[in-house]
Amino acid sequence: MSGWQTTAAAANAVMQNAFGEPAVYQPVEAGLPVGAPVTITVVRHARVREESGAMANLEEISVNPVDLAAFPQRGDQVAVGDSQFVVASVRQPDPYGMVQLTLMVRSGQLSSD
Repeated sequence: MSGWQTTAAAANAVMQNAFGEPAVYQPVEAGLPVGAPVTITVVRHARVREESGAMANLEEISVNPVDLAAFPQRGDQVAVGDSQFVVASVRQPDPYGMVQLTLMVRSGQLSSD
């Protein structure tokens, strides 16, 4: 492992230890779960989940792709706390290797559903 990779891995570990929380990640292909779900540590981005007085249906998290068997994909499912989400978008890894995911609340999770 190069010096930069070692530094990035250490920075990710510190960030996940300080700000992370457990989540269950389930890869999905063609609408069907693939393999077993895995518990990983995600960093939820600080954001008030309210828009115009109603609960927002989007949330952003960062994940370390080395914690997953395959790179995150749109349509994968994530459970964080009592909330169930579907991955709506996946951004390229940041300089430290963390991937930012935009999650959409699964149907039935909002009070308006």
